[in-house]
Amino acid sequence: MDQIFLGVMELQEAKNHQLKLKAQGVELEFKTNGKTCTTGCKVTVEVWASANHAELIKAHFMSDYLKHLKGHEPNIEHLASVFDPSASEVICQACGMKFSPQMNECPDCGLCYG
Repeated sequence: MDQIFLGVMELQEAKNHQLKLKAQGVELEFKTNGKTCTTGCKVTVEVWASANHAELIKAHFMSDYLKHLKGHEPNIEHLASVFDPSASEVICQACGMKFSPQMNECPDCGLCYG
């Protein structure tokens, strides 16, 4: 069974996703990795799942993300923008304004790229 890496998450957040996805027939597996995970007060784990469930997992995380943005209209293209200091122009991930990467702060909304 091919597995896909979903990311490193705090243990409680990972357990919450595990419960919600289990109701949809998706099993998540938690792994610890000394290079990526932490212990102590803020325990994190790697989260893995079957590649067969990739579309269900994608829909789950998109739904979870969007519920935190109620009342806002996020532009996914802006969020996917990468601040490239060697580019002639960059797009603010928060508001979509185009500006010179020589500035380390968006002149419109103030998002800091420093």
